[in-house]
Amino acid sequence: MAVNSSFSDKELVLKAQAGDLDAEEALMRKYKETVKIKAKMYYMAGADEDDVVQEGMIGLLKAIRQYDAEKDAAFGTFAGVCITRQIISAIRTADREKHKALNTSISLSDPLKDSGDDMTLEDTLRTNMAENPETLLVFKDIVYYIMHNGDNILSDFEMEVLSEMVKGKNYEEIAEKLGRNPKSIDNAMQRIKKKVVAYLWR
Repeated sequence: MAVNSSFSDKELVLKAQAGDLDAEEALMRKYKETVKIKAKMYYMAGADEDDVVQEGMIGLLKAIRQYDAEKDAAFGTFAGVCITRQIISAIRTADREKHKALNTSISLSDPLKDSGDDMTLEDTLRTNMAENPETLLVFKDIVYYIMHNGDNILSDFEMEVLSEMVKGKNYEEIAEKLGRNPKSIDNAMQRIKKKVVAYLWR
């Protein structure tokens, strides 16, 4: 039986956690597009986009089962982090299997070993995050995940730049807000991308 669409995410999660498969399916359908958007941002060694989507759906399912309705975080935010975490975990597992010799000292512009082409570590994220707001949101999720795992790979300035970029501001607007020039903002965005990709592949 179809679940009433008037239910909130929180209500659907509680129903799903109580064993209501219709509620679980409703949440999976609702957030499937979010999973697809996130999956398009990644390359995973030895896998195609459908495989990445599948990992994202696993992350979504974990979010449904692990969400604590007593906490302040909205389910959508929690689900986004769980989806990203699962994809990151899959990428790192694939990396360990296929590219065991890689480490963070390798240049991000060097071709990946055994890739058979000119793919670099930077290419594992498929779009330019400075031009794609969806990619920026994915990066924000990644940074959230990294920091909540006890790591802090970005400087205070880089965090400020990313925060302003996610709000939809361009380089000129961010530069004015932070009292810097646009070139320094561009440089910060490039550093953010390199640091995040290096973290994923270490």
